[in-house]
Amino acid sequence: MPAAVDLSNYADNILAAEDRPLFEDAVEAGKAGALRAAYVMIWLACAESLKRRFREAQKRDGAAGRIVGDVENKEKEHKAVDKFVLMKAHEYGFISDSGHTVLNHVYEMRCLYGHPYEEAPSQEQVSHAAAVVVEHVLSKPVKLRHGFGKQLLKSLLEEPNFLDDQQTAVVAFAKDILPRIDESIYGWLLDNYWEELEKIADDSSMAIFFRRGTWFSRTMLKKVGVDVFSHDDWHDRSSRFPKTLMRACSIAEIFTELGKRAQDSLVGLIIAESSTRASVLKHLEQLSINDALTTRQHARFIEHISEMGIGEIRSAGLSTLTCYSKLIDAMKSHNWYVQNPAIDLVVSNGPDQAAELNAEQQINLGRNILQCADGTEKSACMFLEELAKDGSLWPFDVVRGIALESFTNEEDQIRFKERHLGRVLSAIDHLEDDQQEQIITEIAASVDVGTPKDRVDQDDFEGPLDSVNAYTWAAPLLESLKAKAAALPEEED
Repeated sequence: MPAAVDLSNYADNILAAEDRPLFEDAVEAGKAGALRAAYVMIWLACAESLKRRFREAQKRDGAAGRIVGDVENKEKEHKAVDKFVLMKAHEYGFISDSGHTVLNHVYEMRCLYGHPYEEAPSQEQVSHAAAVVVEHVLSKPVKLRHGFGKQLLKSLLEEPNFLDDQQTAVVAFAKDILPRIDESIYGWLLDNYWEELEKIADDSSMAIFFRRGTWFSRTMLKKVGVDVFSHDDWHDRSSRFPKTLMRACSIAEIFTELGKRAQDSLVGLIIAESSTRASVLKHLEQLSINDALTTRQHARFIEHISEMGIGEIRSAGLSTLTCYSKLIDAMKSHNWYVQNPAIDLVVSNGPDQAAELNAEQQINLGRNILQCADGTEKSACMFLEELAKDGSLWPFDVVRGIALESFTNEEDQIRFKERHLGRVLSAIDHLEDDQQEQIITEIAASVDVGTPKDRVDQDDFEGPLDSVNAYTWAAPLLESLKAKAAALPEEED
């Protein structure tokens, strides 16, 4: 009775159904004690699996396709191809260096045992061959490596129509292709991609490729993990690929994982880059909004904004919330040439961005707009002219601030700013009843507890009383103004 060997447990680890038939023949031969046949079938299972992997890879990789063509030509000429396939599988990356060494031994022994006049393999040798082939080939998914990676980078960097110039299209492609790429080349792929992207970062004619690279890199890092590089590696790469990484890594879920030194480096690089390309500050703004910056990094960002001109801030496309302090300082400058661009920025950013401010900030913004308009700054005057047509166009608390500033200051001191009072009251007239009531009640309360500022006397109340008297919803404020005026001594002749 020939010595049998059970190889069925190895078959359980075979990944693809296409690789099973030949190996199952080896299992049956082993059970029957045909060890020589079992060994040969194990090798055939390995060689055919490698060929199949190249055929599958050629769908996306021209390099794999060329290997498939070479194999087919050799087979047509009745030449042995197993050694060639094994060599190409090693070069392509289907098998590792150690895998190639042990598989090459299996191949050489298969050549030996394939001759009937040679001795047959032992049970242990058959089991070993089965273990090696399953471990290094049959249990592995088909993963694309350097050959495909080079072709992929060429397409991404040179073919404008390779993908639609839309973030959704690039993200979908990256998510589809990444699972097919061998994890061991992730770092290599990113490094080579970033090296080329860095060269075209400032070339407007290559903008489509740089955008694509940013989207692809972000998607890849989110999918495979930032730990593809160590913190030290990230710090090094922030210096090697600054223009690329300041864009690719400036989203919170990536930035927060880079390590503090790499983060600090990228913050500094973005601030420096903003001197010639102000729009890059949007990256820091978004990181700030997402609480991804450390206290020090945020302080550096805000400090830089404070040193910028309003024109530069507008070019950067920063939000009203981000540059709020700078805008207020500009409005308080009493200089039309400084106030004007600040008001214009608030207006161009629109009411939605003003609504991102908290209630206190909105009120303060409203007060300062009114102050600028009272000083006849033209943009503020135009703002109030438009607001008079519909006070609901801007956030309620901004209108509150404008209305409050028209009668009293933050210290409840009464002093009237009548220049635009008609427009302010017209704006309030367009609000909902409960909003009108809230504003009038608040102003009336401020007047009730307030004291006239400087030389305010009864005569100063006449204009505001006439203006307020035109609106029935302003009756509580009218009564408060009358009472406060009556309590003042009459001006002596």
